[in-house]
Amino acid sequence: MRLLNFIDKLSGWTSAAGIWMVPLLSVTVFYDVFMRYIFKDPTFWGYETSWMLYSANFLLGLGYALREGAHVRVDIVVNQFPYRVKVALELFFIIILLLFCCVALWHGSKYAFSAWKLKEGSHLTMWAPPVYPIKTLIPVAFLIFGLQSLAESVRRFQTLMKKE
Repeated sequence: MRLLNFIDKLSGWTSAAGIWMVPLLSVTVFYDVFMRYIFKDPTFWGYETSWMLYSANFLLGLGYALREGAHVRVDIVVNQFPYRVKVALELFFIIILLLFCCVALWHGSKYAFSAWKLKEGSHLTMWAPPVYPIKTLIPVAFLIFGLQSLAESVRRFQTLMKKE
């Protein structure tokens, strides 16, 4: 189905954007630690830049991790069941995940909108960078995560409807 393939690609694209945060995060942390411990002159921007890059990396990879089956799950119980029961359980839990994504999307959108309205800045350091762009990633990430949840639930449902 073309829509499911598009959702898979969308999850891949966002995770690829998130992957680019890792080298930037690594350089930022290395530089900040180097300056702090070698020159006794810590940066004023390193901590906030680090948490923003890590947040972007984490959020942008949610849908891709679901697509690839990389989220943590307790297989020790589920693996005791027959294949079709496992698929039905996966479908049940993915539907619960989809509901969670809807709630997170709703509240995350309100959170991001409020941050944009206030032009919110960080209060952690005197640098005070704007945080509304990173807060915007919350609803974006949960929209993509929700779409991937929907795609995975359709796949599980199709599997259950197939004749053995």
